[in-house]
Amino acid sequence: MNDSMRLYVQKITKLPTLPVIAQEILGLVNNDLITVDKLEKIIENDPAITAKVLSVSNSAYFGMKTPTKSLGNAIMRIGFNNVKNIAIGVSLMTVMADGRKDRALDYNRIFNHSVTVGFIARMITREIKCGVSEEILMDGILHDIGYLVLCRFFSEDYMKVLEDYQQSGSVLQSEEAVLGFTHAEIGHWLAEKWKLPANVMDTILYHHNPSTANKNLKRVAVIHIADYITSKSMLSATKESPNYPLDPEAMSILDLSEDTFNSLEEKIIKTISPDEIM
Repeated sequence: MNDSMRLYVQKITKLPTLPVIAQEILGLVNNDLITVDKLEKIIENDPAITAKVLSVSNSAYFGMKTPTKSLGNAIMRIGFNNVKNIAIGVSLMTVMADGRKDRALDYNRIFNHSVTVGFIARMITREIKCGVSEEILMDGILHDIGYLVLCRFFSEDYMKVLEDYQQSGSVLQSEEAVLGFTHAEIGHWLAEKWKLPANVMDTILYHHNPSTANKNLKRVAVIHIADYITSKSMLSATKESPNYPLDPEAMSILDLSEDTFNSLEEKIIKTISPDEIM
């Protein structure tokens, strides 16, 4: 943590704690004996998360023509691990919302962008068979949680970032210039506070520059590419395109040629629509 970010986070007097539902599900991550009934009972205690899981299960992304209103059916339909990761991601994202509309960034936009990145990351792992587990869905949903920290606690300062962006043309450069750190760095700080899994912390911190990561390289590279494609061609976390650069090292890490990457990008854009996911 640099001095600038230290001064900012010291101003946060009441940081939301890790939601109980997220704690319970994270505690079950390595438990192979967990049943559908157990997961269902945990999730159904939170109506907001239940509604989101049902929304996703009924989306066109899963190709289901008959909607379900049952959480148990949704779990069976979209898969145990998918539901688990959606529930954790949604609960952590939701706890950072404060309902105010006068923020520098739009919470719903960040949320929908993040969930889309999660599903695109999942699609990438399937397409290129890179050996990364589909637990990466949670990494994608949480990769931009730093935006929510900035939006909730430092909205006025982030307004200055967006003003600087009009000149720089790069959100990341403007964050460094105005704040002295990026949304990725403050998101990593929150992930450490919440003691999230190491792979989630790494993808949050390095999702814009996988070439600087030391661990979980493939996961970071997948999230980087998913975020790049989503932000450029589908739905960015910011109202105007953030102009994220593509780190060529991400393709090297995943052993992707330029032609393969272009074909993958084209297929993703044709296959996935953010409106169909959430």
